[in-house]
Amino acid sequence: MGRPTHLKNDAMTRSQLKEFERQLSFLSPYMVREKYKTIVDKCRFLDMPTPRLVQELVATWRVLWKWRK
Repeated sequence: MGRPTHLKNDAMTRSQLKEFERQLSFLSPYMVREKYKTIVDKCRFLDMPTPRLVQELVATWRVLWKWRK
């Protein structure tokens, strides 16, 4: 089984990813949790999530994880 050809590579650059995470940190914990749940649901119903969606999921998780301390 090869790599799916119908998926676009919409990955964020390092600077875009850093800015995305920074913007998340300005939101309330409730809003970030809701965003995380939305992204998880998107990933759940796709055969193969796009690189950007995975980046958003991880960045959102990282913000939530930092706040738990």
